[in-house]
Amino acid sequence: MKYLEKIDNRIFERIVNVACYQTTNTSGRLSVYKELVALASVSRQWHALVQPHMQSVLILEYQTVPANSSQKPKSPKSKRRAVWKSPSIPRNEAALAKEHAWNTNVGLLQILGKQTPISRMRLQCFDSIPDFSQFVSAMDAAGLARCSLDSVTTIEIMDQLDLAVAIKASSVTENGTVSKRHVDASRVAAAYLSQHLPNVQQITSLSWNISLQSQQLVTHLAQLYFQQLHVLTVPLAMPADAQFKVASNLTKLYVDANVLQQLGNNVISAQQLQVLKLHNVDAFFSWEAFASNANSNIRNELDFSNLTALSIKFSNDNVVTTTDFYSSLGGSKYNVRVSMGRDRRRLLFPRLQTLNVCKLPYTYTDAWRMFVDSPLKRLAVAGPYAHVRYIEPRLLRNLDVLDVHTVGADKHSGRFTSFIKSLLDEESPVKSAWLRHAELFPLSVSRQVKWQHLTELCISAYMPTLAILSLASQLPSLLRLTVQRIAHDTCEEELDQPFIDGVNWETFVSVPNQPSSLSIRELQLHMGGEGSVPRIPTLQAICYILLCIPSAQLLAIKQMYWKYACEFIKHCSNVHPHLSNVKLIRHVFMATKSPSVFLE
Repeated sequence: MKYLEKIDNRIFERIVNVACYQTTNTSGRLSVYKELVALASVSRQWHALVQPHMQSVLILEYQTVPANSSQKPKSPKSKRRAVWKSPSIPRNEAALAKEHAWNTNVGLLQILGKQTPISRMRLQCFDSIPDFSQFVSAMDAAGLARCSLDSVTTIEIMDQLDLAVAIKASSVTENGTVSKRHVDASRVAAAYLSQHLPNVQQITSLSWNISLQSQQLVTHLAQLYFQQLHVLTVPLAMPADAQFKVASNLTKLYVDANVLQQLGNNVISAQQLQVLKLHNVDAFFSWEAFASNANSNIRNELDFSNLTALSIKFSNDNVVTTTDFYSSLGGSKYNVRVSMGRDRRRLLFPRLQTLNVCKLPYTYTDAWRMFVDSPLKRLAVAGPYAHVRYIEPRLLRNLDVLDVHTVGADKHSGRFTSFIKSLLDEESPVKSAWLRHAELFPLSVSRQVKWQHLTELCISAYMPTLAILSLASQLPSLLRLTVQRIAHDTCEEELDQPFIDGVNWETFVSVPNQPSSLSIRELQLHMGGEGSVPRIPTLQAICYILLCIPSAQLLAIKQMYWKYACEFIKHCSNVHPHLSNVKLIRHVFMATKSPSVFLE
Protein backbone atom coordinates (compact mmCIF):
# COMPACT_ATOMS: atom_id res chain seq x y z
CA MET A 1 0.00 0.00 0.00
CA LYS A 2 3.03 2.31 0.03
CA TYR A 3 2.29 3.56 -3.48
CA LEU A 4 -0.99 5.01 -2.19
CA GLU A 5 0.91 7.29 0.18
CA LYS A 6 2.65 8.95 -2.78
CA ILE A 7 -0.62 10.19 -4.30
CA ASP A 8 -1.60 13.80 -3.62
CA ASN A 9 -4.13 14.18 -0.80
CA ARG A 10 -6.36 16.32 -3.02
CA ILE A 11 -6.69 13.44 -5.47
CA PHE A 12 -7.61 11.09 -2.62
CA GLU A 13 -10.18 13.55 -1.38
CA ARG A 14 -11.82 13.84 -4.80
CA ILE A 15 -11.96 10.05 -5.19
CA VAL A 16 -13.60 9.67 -1.78
CA ASN A 17 -16.09 12.49 -2.44
CA VAL A 18 -17.20 10.85 -5.68
CA ALA A 19 -17.46 7.42 -4.07
CA CYS A 20 -19.44 8.69 -1.09
CA TYR A 21 -21.72 11.24 -2.72
CA GLN A 22 -24.51 8.99 -3.98
CA THR A 23 -24.64 7.04 -0.74
CA THR A 24 -24.49 9.83 1.82
CA ASN A 25 -26.02 12.75 -0.10
CA THR A 26 -28.65 11.27 -2.42
CA SER A 27 -30.30 7.87 -2.57
CA GLY A 28 -27.80 5.11 -1.90
CA ARG A 29 -29.14 1.91 -0.37
CA LEU A 30 -28.00 0.81 3.03
CA SER A 31 -26.14 -2.13 1.46
CA VAL A 32 -24.10 0.35 -0.60
CA TYR A 33 -23.44 2.45 2.51
CA LYS A 34 -21.90 -0.59 4.18
CA GLU A 35 -19.46 -0.84 1.27
CA LEU A 36 -17.93 2.40 2.49
CA VAL A 37 -16.51 0.35 5.35
CA ALA A 38 -14.40 -1.53 2.82
CA LEU A 39 -13.30 1.78 1.31
CA ALA A 40 -12.28 3.06 4.73
CA SER A 41 -10.24 -0.09 5.41
CA VAL A 42 -7.84 0.54 2.51
CA SER A 43 -5.52 2.68 4.60
CA ARG A 44 -5.47 5.06 7.53
CA GLN A 45 -5.48 7.95 5.14
CA TRP A 46 -8.62 6.69 3.39
CA HIS A 47 -10.27 5.95 6.75
CA ALA A 48 -9.73 9.56 7.83
CA LEU A 49 -11.32 10.81 4.60
CA VAL A 50 -14.27 8.39 4.52
CA GLN A 51 -15.27 8.56 8.20
CA PRO A 52 -16.83 12.08 8.10
CA HIS A 53 -19.04 10.99 5.18
CA MET A 54 -20.12 7.83 6.96
CA GLN A 55 -20.98 9.73 10.13
CA SER A 56 -22.93 12.53 8.40
CA VAL A 57 -26.18 10.63 7.88
CA LEU A 58 -28.37 8.26 9.88
CA ILE A 59 -30.19 5.90 7.49
CA LEU A 60 -33.46 4.13 8.28
CA GLU A 61 -34.39 1.81 5.43
CA TYR A 62 -37.40 -0.41 4.84
CA GLN A 63 -35.80 -3.43 3.21
CA THR A 64 -36.86 -6.56 1.43
CA VAL A 65 -35.60 -9.63 3.29
CA PRO A 66 -35.69 -13.32 2.28
CA ALA A 67 -39.16 -14.74 2.79
CA ASN A 68 -37.90 -17.55 5.07
CA SER A 69 -35.31 -15.55 7.00
CA SER A 70 -37.58 -15.15 10.00
CA GLN A 71 -38.64 -18.79 10.12
CA LYS A 72 -36.82 -21.54 11.93
CA PRO A 73 -35.42 -24.41 9.86
CA LYS A 74 -38.00 -27.10 9.41
CA SER A 75 -37.50 -30.57 10.81
CA PRO A 76 -37.03 -33.19 8.07
CA LYS A 77 -39.67 -35.33 9.83
CA SER A 78 -42.27 -32.61 9.62
CA LYS A 79 -44.84 -33.28 6.89
CA ARG A 80 -47.10 -30.30 7.48
CA ARG A 81 -46.10 -26.78 6.40
CA ALA A 82 -46.09 -24.37 9.30
CA VAL A 83 -48.28 -21.33 8.72
CA TRP A 84 -47.67 -18.23 10.80
CA LYS A 85 -50.88 -16.58 11.91
CA SER A 86 -51.51 -13.36 13.74
CA PRO A 87 -54.88 -12.49 15.24
CA SER A 88 -54.17 -8.73 15.05
CA ILE A 89 -52.85 -8.42 11.50
CA PRO A 90 -54.72 -9.50 8.34
CA ARG A 91 -53.16 -12.36 6.47
CA ASN A 92 -51.95 -10.32 3.48
CA GLU A 93 -50.36 -7.72 5.77
CA ALA A 94 -48.77 -10.47 7.87
CA ALA A 95 -47.05 -11.68 4.74
CA LEU A 96 -45.87 -8.13 4.09
CA ALA A 97 -44.44 -7.83 7.61
CA LYS A 98 -42.72 -11.17 7.24
CA GLU A 99 -40.96 -10.33 3.99
CA HIS A 100 -39.84 -6.81 4.86
CA ALA A 101 -38.07 -5.22 7.79
CA TRP A 102 -36.66 -1.92 9.00
CA ASN A 103 -32.88 -1.69 9.14
CA THR A 104 -30.44 1.07 10.06
CA ASN A 105 -26.79 2.02 10.20
CA VAL A 106 -27.05 3.28 13.80
CA GLY A 107 -24.92 0.41 15.11
CA LEU A 108 -22.07 1.32 12.79
CA LEU A 109 -22.37 4.97 13.79
CA GLN A 110 -21.98 3.99 17.44
CA ILE A 111 -18.82 2.02 16.63
CA LEU A 112 -17.34 5.00 14.74
CA GLY A 113 -17.85 7.28 17.73
CA LYS A 114 -18.79 10.97 17.85
CA GLN A 115 -15.94 12.57 15.96
CA THR A 116 -18.36 14.07 13.39
CA PRO A 117 -21.88 15.19 14.43
CA ILE A 118 -24.75 13.45 12.64
CA SER A 119 -26.62 16.21 10.83
CA ARG A 120 -29.18 14.29 8.73
CA MET A 121 -31.57 11.38 9.09
CA ARG A 122 -32.77 9.75 5.87
CA LEU A 123 -35.80 7.48 5.86
CA GLN A 124 -35.91 5.51 2.64
CA CYS A 125 -37.60 2.62 0.86
CA PHE A 126 -37.05 1.33 -2.66
CA ASP A 127 -38.84 -1.96 -3.28
CA SER A 128 -41.92 -1.97 -1.11
CA ILE A 129 -44.56 0.10 0.63
CA PRO A 130 -43.35 1.23 4.08
CA ASP A 131 -45.16 -0.36 6.99
CA PHE A 132 -44.60 1.57 10.23
CA SER A 133 -46.30 -0.96 12.53
CA GLN A 134 -42.94 -2.56 13.43
CA PHE A 135 -40.88 0.64 13.15
CA VAL A 136 -40.47 1.46 16.86
CA SER A 137 -39.59 -2.08 17.95
CA ALA A 138 -37.07 -2.41 15.09
CA MET A 139 -35.36 0.88 15.99
CA ASP A 140 -35.24 -0.02 19.69
CA ALA A 141 -33.72 -3.39 18.84
CA ALA A 142 -31.09 -1.66 16.70
CA GLY A 143 -30.16 0.66 19.57
CA LEU A 144 -31.34 3.98 18.14
CA ALA A 145 -32.56 5.12 21.57
CA ARG A 146 -29.02 4.73 22.95
CA CYS A 147 -27.53 7.00 20.26
CA SER A 148 -27.26 10.76 20.84
CA LEU A 149 -29.06 12.45 17.93
CA ASP A 150 -29.37 16.02 19.21
CA SER A 151 -27.24 17.21 16.29
CA VAL A 152 -29.71 15.98 13.64
CA THR A 153 -31.41 19.01 12.06
CA THR A 154 -32.72 17.52 8.80
CA ILE A 155 -35.08 14.65 8.01
CA GLU A 156 -35.02 13.46 4.40
CA ILE A 157 -37.69 11.20 2.89
CA MET A 158 -36.58 8.94 0.05
CA ASP A 159 -39.43 6.90 -1.43
CA GLN A 160 -38.87 5.54 -4.93
CA LEU A 161 -41.86 3.24 -5.03
CA ASP A 162 -44.16 3.67 -8.01
CA LEU A 163 -47.31 5.49 -6.87
CA ALA A 164 -49.52 3.20 -8.91
CA VAL A 165 -48.17 0.26 -6.92
CA ALA A 166 -48.59 2.09 -3.64
CA ILE A 167 -52.22 2.94 -4.34
CA LYS A 168 -52.99 -0.74 -4.96
CA ALA A 169 -51.46 -1.71 -1.65
CA SER A 170 -53.47 -3.52 0.97
CA SER A 171 -52.99 -0.58 3.34
CA VAL A 172 -54.87 1.77 0.98
CA THR A 173 -58.65 1.84 1.18
CA GLU A 174 -61.05 1.95 -1.76
CA ASN A 175 -61.35 5.75 -1.63
CA GLY A 176 -57.58 6.20 -1.96
CA THR A 177 -56.73 6.86 1.68
CA VAL A 178 -54.49 4.93 4.05
CA SER A 179 -56.12 2.49 6.47
CA LYS A 180 -56.59 3.57 10.08
CA ARG A 181 -54.05 1.02 11.32
CA HIS A 182 -51.35 2.54 9.14
CA VAL A 183 -52.35 6.09 10.09
CA ASP A 184 -52.02 5.17 13.77
CA ALA A 185 -48.72 3.37 13.18
CA SER A 186 -47.24 6.36 11.34
CA ARG A 187 -48.38 8.64 14.20
CA VAL A 188 -46.54 6.45 16.72
CA ALA A 189 -43.43 6.36 14.50
CA ALA A 190 -43.47 10.15 14.16
CA ALA A 191 -43.77 10.59 17.93
CA TYR A 192 -40.84 8.20 18.43
CA LEU A 193 -38.64 10.15 16.01
CA SER A 194 -39.56 13.52 17.50
CA GLN A 195 -38.59 12.19 20.95
CA HIS A 196 -35.11 11.12 19.85
CA LEU A 197 -34.51 13.89 17.26
CA PRO A 198 -35.56 17.01 19.18
CA ASN A 199 -33.77 19.66 17.08
CA VAL A 200 -35.10 18.99 13.58
CA GLN A 201 -35.48 22.18 11.54
CA GLN A 202 -35.89 20.79 8.02
CA ILE A 203 -38.14 18.09 6.54
CA THR A 204 -37.40 17.51 2.88
CA SER A 205 -38.05 14.97 0.17
CA LEU A 206 -35.77 13.92 -2.66
CA SER A 207 -38.88 13.17 -4.72
CA TRP A 208 -42.32 14.77 -4.65
CA ASN A 209 -44.05 11.50 -5.59
CA ILE A 210 -43.78 9.60 -2.34
CA SER A 211 -46.24 6.94 -1.22
CA LEU A 212 -49.36 7.74 0.79
CA GLN A 213 -47.90 5.89 3.77
CA SER A 214 -44.81 8.13 3.77
CA GLN A 215 -47.04 11.18 3.36
CA GLN A 216 -48.88 10.18 6.52
CA LEU A 217 -45.63 9.95 8.47
CA VAL A 218 -44.44 13.31 7.12
CA THR A 219 -47.74 14.95 8.05
CA HIS A 220 -47.43 13.79 11.66
CA LEU A 221 -43.81 14.92 11.73
CA ALA A 222 -44.80 18.33 10.36
CA GLN A 223 -47.40 18.70 13.09
CA LEU A 224 -44.89 17.85 15.82
CA TYR A 225 -42.06 20.06 14.49
CA PHE A 226 -44.18 22.82 12.91
CA GLN A 227 -43.23 25.62 15.29
CA GLN A 228 -39.49 25.00 14.93
CA LEU A 229 -39.33 24.18 11.20
CA HIS A 230 -37.31 26.38 8.87
CA VAL A 231 -37.79 24.24 5.74
CA LEU A 232 -40.76 22.05 4.75
CA THR A 233 -40.55 20.67 1.20
CA VAL A 234 -42.56 17.44 1.29
CA PRO A 235 -46.08 16.43 0.23
CA LEU A 236 -48.53 16.16 3.12
CA ALA A 237 -51.63 13.99 3.59
CA MET A 238 -53.81 15.95 5.97
CA PRO A 239 -55.67 13.87 8.57
CA ALA A 240 -59.10 15.07 9.65
CA ASP A 241 -57.85 15.92 13.14
CA ALA A 242 -54.80 17.91 12.00
CA GLN A 243 -53.92 20.82 14.31
CA PHE A 244 -51.14 23.24 13.43
CA LYS A 245 -49.81 25.98 15.67
CA VAL A 246 -48.28 29.14 14.22
CA ALA A 247 -44.99 28.53 12.37
CA SER A 248 -42.85 31.62 12.87
CA ASN A 249 -39.53 30.13 11.69
CA LEU A 250 -40.40 28.72 8.25
CA THR A 251 -38.11 30.16 5.57
CA LYS A 252 -38.68 27.61 2.79
CA LEU A 253 -42.05 26.00 2.06
CA TYR A 254 -43.15 23.67 -0.77
CA VAL A 255 -46.79 22.71 -0.32
CA ASP A 256 -49.93 21.55 -2.09
CA ALA A 257 -52.39 24.45 -2.09
CA ASN A 258 -55.24 22.16 -1.01
CA VAL A 259 -53.23 21.14 2.06
CA LEU A 260 -52.36 24.77 2.72
CA GLN A 261 -56.04 25.65 2.90
CA GLN A 262 -56.54 22.97 5.58
CA LEU A 263 -53.84 24.35 7.86
CA GLY A 264 -56.14 27.13 9.00
CA ASN A 265 -55.85 30.93 8.97
CA ASN A 266 -52.72 32.85 9.98
CA VAL A 267 -50.59 29.79 10.79
CA ILE A 268 -47.53 30.66 8.68
CA SER A 269 -45.58 33.86 9.15
CA ALA A 270 -45.34 35.64 5.79
CA GLN A 271 -42.50 37.80 7.07
CA GLN A 272 -40.05 34.91 7.60
CA LEU A 273 -40.55 33.08 4.29
CA GLN A 274 -37.72 33.28 1.77
CA VAL A 275 -38.84 30.63 -0.74
CA LEU A 276 -42.46 29.63 -1.37
CA LYS A 277 -43.56 27.01 -3.88
CA LEU A 278 -47.29 26.29 -4.27
CA HIS A 279 -48.62 23.60 -6.59
CA ASN A 280 -52.06 22.24 -7.44
CA VAL A 281 -53.50 25.73 -6.93
CA ASP A 282 -57.10 26.28 -8.05
CA ALA A 283 -58.96 29.41 -9.09
CA PHE A 284 -60.44 29.80 -5.58
CA PHE A 285 -57.05 29.92 -3.87
CA SER A 286 -56.71 32.14 -0.80
CA TRP A 287 -53.69 33.51 1.04
CA GLU A 288 -55.47 33.28 4.40
CA ALA A 289 -53.04 30.67 5.80
CA PHE A 290 -50.32 33.34 5.88
CA ALA A 291 -50.09 35.72 8.82
CA SER A 292 -49.16 39.37 8.59
CA ASN A 293 -46.44 40.88 10.70
CA ALA A 294 -47.76 41.12 14.25
CA ASN A 295 -46.14 44.55 14.64
CA SER A 296 -47.73 45.94 11.48
CA ASN A 297 -50.19 48.78 11.95
CA ILE A 298 -51.78 48.15 8.55
CA ARG A 299 -54.26 45.31 8.89
CA ASN A 300 -55.23 45.08 5.21
CA GLU A 301 -51.68 44.29 4.01
CA LEU A 302 -49.88 40.95 3.75
CA ASP A 303 -46.18 41.68 3.52
CA PHE A 304 -43.85 38.89 2.33
CA SER A 305 -40.95 41.12 3.30
CA ASN A 306 -38.15 38.52 2.93
CA LEU A 307 -39.53 36.36 0.11
CA THR A 308 -37.05 36.15 -2.77
CA ALA A 309 -38.49 33.25 -4.80
CA LEU A 310 -42.13 32.36 -5.52
CA SER A 311 -43.55 29.56 -7.67
CA ILE A 312 -47.29 29.10 -8.24
CA LYS A 313 -48.49 26.18 -10.38
CA PHE A 314 -52.22 26.12 -10.97
CA SER A 315 -54.20 22.98 -11.65
CA ASN A 316 -56.51 22.67 -14.65
CA ASP A 317 -59.07 25.45 -14.29
CA ASN A 318 -61.43 24.17 -16.99
CA VAL A 319 -63.61 22.66 -14.28
CA VAL A 320 -64.37 26.17 -12.99
CA THR A 321 -66.74 28.28 -15.04
CA THR A 322 -66.23 32.00 -15.27
CA THR A 323 -69.69 32.61 -13.82
CA ASP A 324 -69.00 30.45 -10.77
CA PHE A 325 -65.69 32.16 -10.16
CA TYR A 326 -66.96 35.71 -10.26
CA SER A 327 -70.06 34.77 -8.31
CA SER A 328 -67.82 33.53 -5.50
CA LEU A 329 -66.36 37.04 -5.35
CA GLY A 330 -69.77 38.69 -5.20
CA GLY A 331 -69.46 40.40 -8.56
CA SER A 332 -69.38 39.91 -12.31
CA LYS A 333 -66.50 39.89 -14.74
CA TYR A 334 -67.47 43.40 -15.81
CA ASN A 335 -66.91 45.07 -12.45
CA VAL A 336 -64.22 42.90 -10.80
CA ARG A 337 -60.55 43.01 -11.80
CA VAL A 338 -59.20 39.90 -10.16
CA SER A 339 -55.78 39.66 -8.59
CA MET A 340 -54.10 36.37 -7.72
CA GLY A 341 -56.06 34.78 -4.88
CA ARG A 342 -59.28 35.68 -3.10
CA ASP A 343 -57.63 37.34 -0.12
CA ARG A 344 -58.71 40.99 0.07
CA ARG A 345 -55.45 42.05 1.70
CA ARG A 346 -52.93 43.92 -0.41
CA LEU A 347 -49.98 41.61 -1.12
CA LEU A 348 -46.47 43.04 -0.97
CA PHE A 349 -43.29 41.38 -2.29
CA PRO A 350 -40.56 44.00 -1.76
CA ARG A 351 -37.62 41.58 -2.23
CA LEU A 352 -39.03 39.10 -4.75
CA GLN A 353 -36.44 38.28 -7.42
CA THR A 354 -37.66 34.97 -8.89
CA LEU A 355 -41.25 34.39 -10.02
CA ASN A 356 -42.56 31.24 -11.70
CA VAL A 357 -46.27 31.09 -12.66
CA CYS A 358 -47.76 28.12 -14.53
CA LYS A 359 -51.29 27.78 -15.97
CA LEU A 360 -52.59 31.06 -14.61
CA PRO A 361 -56.43 30.97 -14.92
CA TYR A 362 -57.87 33.37 -17.48
CA THR A 363 -60.26 34.57 -14.77
CA TYR A 364 -57.33 36.44 -13.21
CA THR A 365 -57.35 39.57 -15.36
CA ASP A 366 -55.19 41.67 -13.04
CA ALA A 367 -52.89 39.04 -11.57
CA TRP A 368 -49.58 40.70 -12.37
CA ARG A 369 -50.12 44.08 -10.78
CA MET A 370 -49.09 42.82 -7.33
CA PHE A 371 -45.56 42.15 -8.69
CA VAL A 372 -44.99 45.45 -10.51
CA ASP A 373 -43.12 46.99 -7.58
CA SER A 374 -41.02 43.86 -6.94
CA PRO A 375 -37.33 43.87 -8.01
CA LEU A 376 -37.80 40.84 -10.28
CA LYS A 377 -34.69 39.38 -11.91
CA ARG A 378 -36.05 36.03 -13.15
CA LEU A 379 -39.55 35.49 -14.56
CA ALA A 380 -41.01 32.23 -15.91
CA VAL A 381 -44.56 32.14 -17.29
CA ALA A 382 -46.24 29.06 -18.79
CA GLY A 383 -49.75 28.16 -19.93
CA PRO A 384 -52.30 28.73 -22.72
CA TYR A 385 -51.98 32.02 -24.55
CA ALA A 386 -55.37 33.15 -23.23
CA HIS A 387 -53.94 32.84 -19.71
CA VAL A 388 -50.57 34.48 -20.34
CA ARG A 389 -51.67 37.46 -22.44
CA TYR A 390 -52.34 39.76 -19.48
CA ILE A 391 -48.70 39.81 -18.41
CA GLU A 392 -47.63 43.28 -17.31
CA PRO A 393 -44.86 44.68 -19.59
CA ARG A 394 -43.44 46.69 -16.67
CA LEU A 395 -42.27 43.38 -15.14
CA LEU A 396 -39.50 43.30 -17.78
CA ARG A 397 -37.81 46.50 -16.67
CA ASN A 398 -35.31 44.86 -14.27
CA LEU A 399 -35.19 41.26 -15.57
CA ASP A 400 -32.05 39.24 -16.19
CA VAL A 401 -33.87 36.04 -17.25
CA LEU A 402 -37.23 35.56 -19.00
CA ASP A 403 -38.96 32.28 -19.91
CA VAL A 404 -42.33 32.48 -21.70
CA HIS A 405 -43.98 29.20 -22.71
CA THR A 406 -47.43 29.27 -24.31
CA VAL A 407 -49.68 26.60 -25.76
CA GLY A 408 -53.05 27.06 -27.40
CA ALA A 409 -55.30 26.53 -30.37
CA ASP A 410 -54.33 27.71 -33.87
CA LYS A 411 -56.74 30.63 -33.59
CA HIS A 412 -54.40 32.22 -31.04
CA SER A 413 -51.16 31.64 -32.98
CA GLY A 414 -51.20 35.00 -34.74
CA ARG A 415 -51.88 36.70 -31.44
CA PHE A 416 -48.85 34.99 -29.95
CA THR A 417 -46.66 36.65 -32.57
CA SER A 418 -48.15 40.02 -31.64
CA PHE A 419 -47.64 39.22 -27.98
CA ILE A 420 -43.94 38.38 -28.49
CA LYS A 421 -43.49 41.53 -30.57
CA SER A 422 -44.95 43.61 -27.75
CA LEU A 423 -42.47 42.05 -25.29
CA LEU A 424 -39.52 42.63 -27.62
CA ASP A 425 -40.59 46.26 -28.04
CA GLU A 426 -40.31 46.85 -24.28
CA GLU A 427 -36.99 48.16 -23.04
CA SER A 428 -35.42 45.57 -20.79
CA PRO A 429 -31.95 44.67 -19.48
CA VAL A 430 -32.81 40.96 -19.89
CA LYS A 431 -29.73 38.85 -20.62
CA SER A 432 -31.19 35.35 -21.14
CA ALA A 433 -34.57 34.64 -22.74
CA TRP A 434 -36.53 31.55 -23.75
CA LEU A 435 -39.59 32.07 -25.98
CA ARG A 436 -41.61 28.90 -26.58
CA HIS A 437 -44.78 28.30 -28.54
CA ALA A 438 -46.27 24.93 -29.47
CA GLU A 439 -48.03 25.88 -32.71
CA LEU A 440 -46.68 26.10 -36.28
CA PHE A 441 -47.63 29.72 -36.94
CA PRO A 442 -44.44 31.48 -38.18
CA LEU A 443 -42.95 33.84 -35.63
CA SER A 444 -41.96 37.23 -37.02
CA VAL A 445 -40.30 40.19 -35.30
CA SER A 446 -40.50 43.95 -35.63
CA ARG A 447 -37.69 46.38 -36.38
CA GLN A 448 -37.90 47.89 -32.91
CA VAL A 449 -36.37 45.22 -30.68
CA LYS A 450 -35.11 46.88 -27.48
CA TRP A 451 -33.41 44.02 -25.68
CA GLN A 452 -29.96 45.45 -26.25
CA HIS A 453 -28.27 43.53 -23.44
CA LEU A 454 -29.49 40.05 -24.44
CA THR A 455 -26.64 37.52 -24.61
CA GLU A 456 -28.56 34.23 -24.76
CA LEU A 457 -31.78 33.53 -26.68
CA CYS A 458 -33.68 30.31 -27.31
CA ILE A 459 -36.76 30.33 -29.52
CA SER A 460 -38.80 27.14 -29.54
CA ALA A 461 -41.26 28.13 -32.23
CA TYR A 462 -41.43 28.01 -36.02
CA MET A 463 -39.22 30.87 -37.21
CA PRO A 464 -38.30 31.41 -40.88
CA THR A 465 -34.67 32.09 -41.78
CA LEU A 466 -35.15 35.78 -42.62
CA ALA A 467 -36.95 36.36 -39.30
CA ILE A 468 -34.02 34.75 -37.44
CA LEU A 469 -31.52 37.00 -39.18
CA SER A 470 -33.69 40.09 -38.72
CA LEU A 471 -33.84 39.42 -34.99
CA ALA A 472 -30.10 38.69 -34.74
CA SER A 473 -29.27 41.97 -36.47
CA GLN A 474 -31.08 43.90 -33.70
CA LEU A 475 -29.35 42.20 -30.78
CA PRO A 476 -25.80 43.58 -30.65
CA SER A 477 -24.81 41.71 -27.47
CA LEU A 478 -26.14 38.26 -28.46
CA LEU A 479 -23.58 35.48 -27.99
CA ARG A 480 -25.69 32.30 -28.04
CA LEU A 481 -28.72 31.67 -30.27
CA THR A 482 -30.89 28.54 -30.29
CA VAL A 483 -33.80 28.12 -32.70
CA GLN A 484 -35.66 24.86 -32.48
CA ARG A 485 -37.81 25.03 -35.63
CA ILE A 486 -36.44 26.85 -38.70
CA ALA A 487 -38.40 24.92 -41.34
CA HIS A 488 -41.20 22.43 -42.02
CA ASP A 489 -39.27 19.28 -42.86
CA THR A 490 -42.29 17.27 -43.99
CA CYS A 491 -43.11 19.75 -46.77
CA GLU A 492 -39.63 19.97 -48.27
CA GLU A 493 -37.70 18.10 -50.93
CA GLU A 494 -35.58 15.28 -49.58
CA LEU A 495 -31.79 15.19 -49.78
CA ASP A 496 -30.41 12.16 -51.59
CA GLN A 497 -26.97 10.96 -52.63
CA PRO A 498 -27.27 11.81 -56.37
CA PHE A 499 -28.09 15.38 -55.39
CA ILE A 500 -25.10 15.61 -53.08
CA ASP A 501 -22.73 14.15 -55.68
CA GLY A 502 -23.74 16.75 -58.25
CA VAL A 503 -24.20 19.85 -56.12
CA ASN A 504 -22.06 22.95 -56.59
CA TRP A 505 -21.58 23.99 -52.97
CA GLU A 506 -20.31 27.47 -53.87
CA THR A 507 -23.64 28.30 -55.51
CA PHE A 508 -25.81 26.17 -53.21
CA VAL A 509 -26.95 29.30 -51.35
CA SER A 510 -26.86 32.97 -52.28
CA VAL A 511 -24.20 35.18 -50.71
CA PRO A 512 -25.60 37.80 -48.30
CA ASN A 513 -24.92 41.48 -48.99
CA GLN A 514 -23.89 42.12 -45.39
CA PRO A 515 -23.56 40.14 -42.16
CA SER A 516 -26.57 39.96 -39.84
CA SER A 517 -24.54 39.63 -36.65
CA LEU A 518 -20.93 40.06 -35.59
CA SER A 519 -21.47 39.04 -31.98
CA ILE A 520 -22.99 35.53 -32.03
CA ARG A 521 -20.47 32.83 -31.12
CA GLU A 522 -22.71 29.77 -30.64
CA LEU A 523 -25.58 28.58 -32.83
CA GLN A 524 -28.00 25.71 -32.20
CA LEU A 525 -30.35 25.12 -35.12
CA HIS A 526 -33.07 22.51 -34.84
CA MET A 527 -35.25 21.55 -37.78
CA GLY A 528 -38.99 21.16 -37.50
CA GLY A 529 -40.85 17.96 -38.34
CA GLU A 530 -40.51 14.49 -36.92
CA GLY A 531 -39.03 12.78 -39.97
CA SER A 532 -35.54 11.32 -40.06
CA VAL A 533 -34.86 12.25 -43.69
CA PRO A 534 -32.85 15.43 -44.37
CA ARG A 535 -34.41 18.12 -46.58
CA ILE A 536 -32.81 20.46 -49.13
CA PRO A 537 -34.39 23.82 -48.07
CA THR A 538 -33.51 23.14 -44.43
CA LEU A 539 -29.85 22.50 -45.33
CA GLN A 540 -29.87 25.69 -47.41
CA ALA A 541 -31.21 27.59 -44.40
CA ILE A 542 -28.39 26.25 -42.21
CA CYS A 543 -25.72 27.19 -44.73
CA TYR A 544 -27.18 30.65 -45.36
CA ILE A 545 -27.32 31.44 -41.65
CA LEU A 546 -23.65 30.44 -41.35
CA LEU A 547 -22.74 32.90 -44.11
CA CYS A 548 -24.79 35.67 -42.48
CA ILE A 549 -23.15 35.21 -39.05
CA PRO A 550 -19.40 35.19 -39.71
CA SER A 551 -18.65 35.47 -35.98
CA ALA A 552 -20.06 31.95 -35.29
CA GLN A 553 -17.49 29.57 -33.84
CA LEU A 554 -19.75 26.67 -32.90
CA LEU A 555 -22.74 25.17 -34.73
CA ALA A 556 -24.89 22.43 -33.21
CA ILE A 557 -27.27 20.77 -35.66
CA LYS A 558 -29.22 17.56 -36.00
CA GLN A 559 -27.06 14.57 -36.80
CA MET A 560 -28.63 13.87 -40.18
CA TYR A 561 -27.43 17.29 -41.49
CA TRP A 562 -23.97 17.11 -40.01
CA LYS A 563 -22.07 15.53 -42.91
CA TYR A 564 -23.71 17.86 -45.44
CA ALA A 565 -22.77 20.92 -43.40
CA CYS A 566 -19.21 19.57 -43.20
CA GLU A 567 -19.10 19.31 -46.99
CA PHE A 568 -20.39 22.86 -47.37
CA ILE A 569 -17.72 24.22 -44.99
CA LYS A 570 -15.00 22.17 -46.68
CA HIS A 571 -15.80 23.43 -50.18
CA CYS A 572 -16.55 27.06 -49.30
CA SER A 573 -13.84 27.90 -46.75
CA ASN A 574 -11.61 29.35 -49.47
CA VAL A 575 -14.29 31.84 -50.52
CA HIS A 576 -15.56 32.44 -46.99
CA PRO A 577 -12.53 32.09 -44.65
CA HIS A 578 -14.59 32.51 -41.48
CA LEU A 579 -16.15 29.08 -42.09
CA SER A 580 -12.86 27.39 -41.19
CA ASN A 581 -13.33 28.67 -37.61
CA VAL A 582 -16.67 26.93 -37.18
CA LYS A 583 -16.75 23.79 -35.04
CA LEU A 584 -19.65 21.45 -35.85
CA ILE A 585 -21.40 19.42 -33.15
CA ARG A 586 -23.88 16.61 -33.79
CA HIS A 587 -27.05 17.01 -31.75
CA VAL A 588 -29.51 14.15 -31.83
CA PHE A 589 -31.65 16.03 -29.32
CA MET A 590 -31.40 19.76 -28.88
CA ALA A 591 -31.07 21.41 -25.49
CA THR A 592 -34.44 21.81 -23.81
CA LYS A 593 -33.26 23.32 -20.55
CA SER A 594 -34.37 26.82 -19.76
CA PRO A 595 -31.64 29.50 -19.59
CA SER A 596 -32.13 29.57 -15.83
CA VAL A 597 -33.24 26.92 -13.38
CA PHE A 598 -36.15 28.28 -11.35
CA LEU A 599 -36.58 27.31 -7.71
CA GLU A 600 -34.53 24.18 -7.80
